[in-house]
Amino acid sequence: MATTPTHARPRTRPPAPAPRTPPAWAPVLGIAAGTAAVLLLLADRHGYDGDELYFIAAGRHLDWGYADQPPGVPLLALLADTLAPGSLRVLRLPAIVATGAGTVLAALLARELDGDRRAQWLTAAAHALALGALGRLLSTAALDIPLWTLLTWLVVRWVRLRREGVTRDRLLLAAGAVVVVAMQIKFQIVVFCLALLVAVLLCGPRGLFGRPSLWAGAGLAALSVVPALVWQHRHGWPQLRMGEVIAAEVAQRDGQAVNLTLMVLGLGPVLGMVLGLYGLWRLLMDREPAGFRFLAVAALLATGFVVLTGGRAYYIHGVFPVLWAAGAVGFQRWRAAREATADRRTGWVVYPVIAVSAVWPLLDLPLRPPESYIDEAPHRFDKRSEIGWPQLADQVGALYHRLPNVTRARVVLMSDDYWVASALAHFGPARGLPPVHSGSRGYWFFGAPPADRTVVLHVGHPDPALRARFGVVRQVAAVDNGLGIATEYQGRPIYFLSRPKEPWTRIWPELQHLDPHRPRITAGRASCPHRPGAVVRPQDPGPVRRGRRPARQPRRSALPAVGHRPAR
Repeated sequence: MATTPTHARPRTRPPAPAPRTPPAWAPVLGIAAGTAAVLLLLADRHGYDGDELYFIAAGRHLDWGYADQPPGVPLLALLADTLAPGSLRVLRLPAIVATGAGTVLAALLARELDGDRRAQWLTAAAHALALGALGRLLSTAALDIPLWTLLTWLVVRWVRLRREGVTRDRLLLAAGAVVVVAMQIKFQIVVFCLALLVAVLLCGPRGLFGRPSLWAGAGLAALSVVPALVWQHRHGWPQLRMGEVIAAEVAQRDGQAVNLTLMVLGLGPVLGMVLGLYGLWRLLMDREPAGFRFLAVAALLATGFVVLTGGRAYYIHGVFPVLWAAGAVGFQRWRAAREATADRRTGWVVYPVIAVSAVWPLLDLPLRPPESYIDEAPHRFDKRSEIGWPQLADQVGALYHRLPNVTRARVVLMSDDYWVASALAHFGPARGLPPVHSGSRGYWFFGAPPADRTVVLHVGHPDPALRARFGVVRQVAAVDNGLGIATEYQGRPIYFLSRPKEPWTRIWPELQHLDPHRPRITAGRASCPHRPGAVVRPQDPGPVRRGRRPARQPRRSALPAVGHRPAR
């Protein structure tokens, strides 16, 4: 019996993506490498920032979560300080690398929007001029913003390929992996993800919701945050309360109008501002390349959420790269049309614009030596938060070592500010200082002092609840960095407390405060932390015992008077 041969049906390959302009690697990598080189060169110009010291302290108490952040940055700080103790360059290297990578990703965003080589390096330049200086310190923002940019690039690439008939759902899985990493740095990525989903629902492409890879990536991201959520639940959800604290700080320092202005100024100087606003307009108008209006809507939704909740201005910086990219592509179209009709080139205009724009980041770089801050009033762009920490530890160490041996064995260091506590914890061991504890912000969750530590050297105003539970409360000195520089902590009092009335297990729960700048009650009246440059007279002892007059201090030193016998 004859059989009819069967022929296998030829496989159909998915269509290839449309050719794009090659990446402008030479200028883009040059801008990114130049930015990273400047940041690395200036990395050890001053000293540690207060937040960097706090990250190191948090890393020494590594956990699944913290009151004010996920565990990602504390883990990086711990690794850096373990591998290269005291090296500012190593500590800040992750932020520097992330800033350079963000510059490259911004340029690749412009390419996905059909940008030519010029549009790509213009976007990279806008990124470097507006956000480059942010990478000079290890911070959550320096790592978070490039992750927003990477997430945007993956979504834009998926949308662009889908319109060309190419399905690359693995891009959505990669986007989920990016969110996993970002949620270990800062939880604000959730706001951006929700803004993107709402924007896609309103503007399209709604086919995104039918892709299993999207929901697989979302499930992966949700699972990754479970340990942090468990930690938050066990500790009373302090991260939610931090939102209220930050909103109060923003309202007190700047106000909503100024904060909104700072958000817009975050686009950068002339180049970034023009590209960003023009790009936002083009995306909203759905100009060529069409179909990306959802990006502008997502940017506006994320910005509106931050404004309404009182978030800090830099929370929305992650939406800027796609706006710069859209603006650069828009000017590419305009320039091509103009040159085709007017027969003259206008591209040269961008070079003086970049030169003028380069002045902006110079304000935020540590170009001035510390001595230049002597006898100068503080301002927003100075770098005083990186000056004076070793001198503070020296002063506290001198006070500690002047105490009698029997007293030193029972001393614990405390502060009303988590930056100060972190600085003492970092610089203290080399000076023979005891453990450091604080009720300020996330430091409170690091634990109470040991039961046998019944004497306190306290930098800053002791909490009223702490004052009330010690029989002796006496100011023995005021912070003086000896540099003549009015830092935020210059002039703050240093107190000696002894003869506790209750154990730490009963005192500690009442010392928690997430706001380090909240008003405090001292000597029967409300007072705020000292302004930079304020001086507290060391001879003012404050209240010594409830219901008694302050005791007179000896002229030669306040410390010998505190070397009393241990209270029983």
